[in-house]
Amino acid sequence: MRIVFICLLLLCSCKKVAIVSNTTDEVNITGYLQLHPDKFSSFLKIISITGDEGFLGVYGAYTAFVPDNDAISAYLQLKGKGAVENIDVQELKDLVKFHLLEDTISTSSFSDGKLNRLTMYGQYLITGASNKDGVTRITVNRQANIIESNIRVGNGIIHVIDHVLQPAVYTLAAMIENDPRYSIFSQAVKETGLYDTLNILPVANTDSSRAWLTVLAESDSVLKNAGFNSYADLKARFSYTGDPKNPDDSLHLYVDYHILYGVKYLADIVSSTSHNTLAPLEVVTSKLSGQTVLINDDTFNGIYEPGVELNRAGSDNAASNGVLHAAMGHFSIKIRNPVPVYWDVANFPEIRNLPAYFGKQNYPFALTNMPKDITVAGPSAMQYTVGSTYVNGDFLQIPLGGPNRSAWVELRTPLLVRGKYKVWICYRTQKQSGSSNNVNQISVDGEPLQRTMNFTTSMPVSSEGEMEAQGWKWFTDPVSNGWAGRQVGTIEIKTTDRHLIRFTTLQGTQNTNNLDMIHFIPQDMDQLYPRFKTDGTPVPRP
Repeated sequence: MRIVFICLLLLCSCKKVAIVSNTTDEVNITGYLQLHPDKFSSFLKIISITGDEGFLGVYGAYTAFVPDNDAISAYLQLKGKGAVENIDVQELKDLVKFHLLEDTISTSSFSDGKLNRLTMYGQYLITGASNKDGVTRITVNRQANIIESNIRVGNGIIHVIDHVLQPAVYTLAAMIENDPRYSIFSQAVKETGLYDTLNILPVANTDSSRAWLTVLAESDSVLKNAGFNSYADLKARFSYTGDPKNPDDSLHLYVDYHILYGVKYLADIVSSTSHNTLAPLEVVTSKLSGQTVLINDDTFNGIYEPGVELNRAGSDNAASNGVLHAAMGHFSIKIRNPVPVYWDVANFPEIRNLPAYFGKQNYPFALTNMPKDITVAGPSAMQYTVGSTYVNGDFLQIPLGGPNRSAWVELRTPLLVRGKYKVWICYRTQKQSGSSNNVNQISVDGEPLQRTMNFTTSMPVSSEGEMEAQGWKWFTDPVSNGWAGRQVGTIEIKTTDRHLIRFTTLQGTQNTNNLDMIHFIPQDMDQLYPRFKTDGTPVPRP
């Protein structure tokens, strides 16, 4: 999202406001403001009344968003006050705290979302970019524009803003309750008892995991489009126990599923592929498609399931205990049973977007342009490799172990439904040299599996049953002893989500580790079939 934010600054405008950057180590924040009373006399008066001019004038590390005199004048007019002395001192103290962070953050660290530190008031600020009349500006909290930035002083950084920032007044519960667009969803929040969960300020919340929360709310219009014209309709569809306050009731779980742990603005949502919800062991998945933020937009068992868009204009609404987003479609927990996943690891978006290479010629990835779902512990990367005898005609060749190779490689799996799976690593045996050896520990989400595997080891060929008992199988059709399926153990997948599988070298080193597929097969299903032709066609058990 930081890339998107920078692109907005550079490309979206006909002209760009000049952002002035100054540097001085001669004065601290208070001293700098005193040097420029024509701009900051009003804010100076405020910090004098609140007693903050002292600590802002001594050593420290702060970022101050300072409203200029015109901004303070507009604020006084909004409040109906003739002077800052007429405003309650506690309100002024809160105002100052909301404009200060205990860290030095320059605009180069801004992204399209929240800053990574809380204000001294205890809420987050969000930054972004806006374009008006052909001019692009950096915005703060959608309330102010930065008119001077990165003024470095002895105890931090000053950003000058053209409006006073005002903290969120309402909790998530109150924000939803007070918005008539969410009357049905609001009643569901109340009837399930989750209103109290969404109505606690972080400082008062005894459950630290729920101090900050994020709600993906469905408006009345969204619910009506889905066939729910009233709360009664929603209850009739979801409340199987008849008691929405029961945590096991489906209506309770429906609302739980719309609440994410933590404070997550849109930039935070798309920075991860999934997010835990208050519904136990349930996640929502997320992705950025162009400029569109989507949740639960997935391919499951080979079938594409369109997701729900989050309305950019109606989202990123800061509450005193989190953030509220507007979902543009109806969504709920999907009940699924475990299904096998036969994963072709060489089929990923970054290589599909290279038609000159995909299925045609080798493409070596460097550490600087690795696919987003693959991570390696350098110094080497990997190579997308074409081979006519492999499933779908391609595979990943991954250098592992030893000097100048990766100590481990980690891949993000396709969507796996929670359940118990046997895990099979499918590869072509190849020794880089006569003495090559490469033993790897396989782990899923950090949990080591029961067997190691060695990319240089060929299968002990015997009957299918004997091979399976020893943890081996053929996975290609026609079968070939050089293509081995190695069962590395059984794993319990606890959440329906994409997960991380890691290969960590324990012994040996080589470049020619040829990874073709990984199979996740529910433990009570046939483990040996289907096998796969070179064009990817599955061949069932005869």
